[in-house]
Amino acid sequence: MRNPYVTGYYVVGRKHYGRQYLLDALLHGEANAYWVIGTRRIGKTSLLRQLEVLALSPEQGGRFIPIFWDMQGCNTFASLSRYLTDALQERFDLLGELGLPPEVLQDENLLTLLPALRRAVRATGRELLLLCDETEVLIHVARQEPEAAQRLHAELTRGAGLRVVAVSTRQIYELHEVCRNWPTSPFLAGFNMAYTLGSLDDETARALITQAQTDEPVRADPDVIAAICELTNRHPYLIQLLCSRLFQVEGYLRPVEAADLAVDPLLAGFLSNDFSQLAPAEQRLVWAVYDRGQVNEAALAEATQMELAEVHAILHEIEPLGYVRRQDGQLMVGNQFLGQWLAQEQRRTGRPSAPPGSSAPSPTGPTPDMSPIAPPAVRDAAARIEQLNAKRTRLMELEVIRARQLLDVSPAVLAEIRQTEQEIERLLTALGVTT
Repeated sequence: MRNPYVTGYYVVGRKHYGRQYLLDALLHGEANAYWVIGTRRIGKTSLLRQLEVLALSPEQGGRFIPIFWDMQGCNTFASLSRYLTDALQERFDLLGELGLPPEVLQDENLLTLLPALRRAVRATGRELLLLCDETEVLIHVARQEPEAAQRLHAELTRGAGLRVVAVSTRQIYELHEVCRNWPTSPFLAGFNMAYTLGSLDDETARALITQAQTDEPVRADPDVIAAICELTNRHPYLIQLLCSRLFQVEGYLRPVEAADLAVDPLLAGFLSNDFSQLAPAEQRLVWAVYDRGQVNEAALAEATQMELAEVHAILHEIEPLGYVRRQDGQLMVGNQFLGQWLAQEQRRTGRPSAPPGSSAPSPTGPTPDMSPIAPPAVRDAAARIEQLNAKRTRLMELEVIRARQLLDVSPAVLAEIRQTEQEIERLLTALGVTT
């Protein structure tokens, strides 16, 4: 049986698990503009792509014309416009029904293209569903071209024929700081930001582990399923990463061992990026939880020298994102992989552990004594192959960006392409593969 777990690409249809309440809210909620926040690899792109699939389903009765607008790699307002024009070509069959002249759909000026589209779609009684991914680029665009960004904000939040769903990490809060001195409303104003993309519910997590929505479900002992849920805190990417390590070709998941919880460089990069987006006070709180293993809010306030109200406020922000979680009234680090990464960071930086007299058990509770599944050489090769696949996927993404930007490709993209190619060469050499 082929390994069914997806760790490097978005998922839709039967491969997409849960989030139904959120999907319904984004498609049918009263607001016309939504902004969903989530950490890296939590499923933001999959959420947008699943919205796209649902919007085109017969159940929606042709109400929506979905446009997936990937902003990754844009560094100017002009490139944002080109990327949207490219995205429209993928829906030319539906947009052609609007009776718009072809030159309108090829307009590379967002500020004339969007209003024309919105009015035309509204005239047919439908909605243009604009699905915006990799929106962190708007921070740079708003800083460099504030007037154009202000007008784009006005168009995205105008409603009446246009429904917008944008996703991003918490980095997007920098956009609010960039817009602080705007004479108009800041960019995030007008968006419903009530929804956070976090862990799956228990039933959905178990369905994902067993691949219950596929034609070939995976067999797993109830204790193994429970362990996976506990160790990952039902984070969809971590579930699939761990399950891919546990999967056996006979179609079942073996028990978890210590080596399965290794934080490889790729995962460490994701965790480091997410952690760096926390404010200093938020990081201090997560470290305090890690140092103590399990702690209540009152003890956490004392350990961090914060007011209890401030601790409540910070937990309200970071708990839904999975940095910490609760068990039996106690706070602990969000998942075992994050706990492992924090341990690595503590060793790397020489950061002192918990103060004398405090207990510091395992980041997510006791972990059973686990033996490696295979000799170190085998485990190292498997890790390198996983990294190699991830680097190759990233290189393909970068090449798409370079092709779309043509002569306007940014130096940062070119530099990342060169670096990724070099890393692929190093991994191939380490695996004994000649090119």
